[in-house]
Amino acid sequence: MKKILVIIIAITFTCLIAVGCTQSDKSISNNSTDSKDPTNTTVIENPFFFKNNITQLSYHGNFSFDDVIKKEVKLNINEIAGLKYGKLYELKLEAVDGIPDDRLQLGYFYVQKDTIYGIEPTDVTNLINNGEVPDNSVIVCQDTEIKDILSQTELGWHHYLEVNGDKREFHSYNNQVLTGYYESFVWEKNKGLTGYRSGYGAESDSIELKRIQ
Repeated sequence: MKKILVIIIAITFTCLIAVGCTQSDKSISNNSTDSKDPTNTTVIENPFFFKNNITQLSYHGNFSFDDVIKKEVKLNINEIAGLKYGKLYELKLEAVDGIPDDRLQLGYFYVQKDTIYGIEPTDVTNLINNGEVPDNSVIVCQDTEIKDILSQTELGWHHYLEVNGDKREFHSYNNQVLTGYYESFVWEKNKGLTGYRSGYGAESDSIELKRIQ
C-alpha cells in the first residue's frame, strides 16, 4: 500500500514539473515573438524622412500670391498613426498671413522603411482602419527611379521620381490646362525634406521652400 502511495505521489510531482516547464517555454516563446512583432513601428525609420524625434523644422519660404512674401517659416511634422508597416504623418506649415490654409498643408505621407507614399486626405481614415496603401496613392520617395507613364506632350497628370546620389526628387504636374497644378518634393538622405515647390501655371499662387541647414 505504501509503495502504491509513493508511486502516485511521484507521478503527480513529475506531472506538475512538466506543466510548469511547458508554461515557462510558452512564456519564453511568446516573449521572443513579441520582440519581432512587425507592428512595433518604433524600429521603422526611413533615412529619407525626418528622424522620429523631430517635430518641427525651419525653412526659407517664398510665397507668391496677391503679394510676394519671403520669410522663415516652421514646418510641423505631425505623427498621425503608427501602423503595421510604417507611420502616417501630416506635414503642414505654420500660419502665414495671406496664404490659404489648404495651401499650407504639404500633404499626408505613409512612411515605410524603404518607401514614402503620398496619401490623399480622403484616404487617410481608410489607411488607418485597414492598414493597406490606398490604390490612388503615389510613391514620392524610394531607391528606384519611376518613369513618367505619359510622354512629355501628352495631356494629363504626370508623375516621376528621380534618383540623384543622396537625393530623391519627386515631380508631378497637370498639363491639361495652362494653369495646371504642379508640385515637387526633394528628399535628402539623413536630412528629410530639403526642398518643396507647388503652384499653378505661370507661377500663380506658388510656394517654394528650402530647408535651413
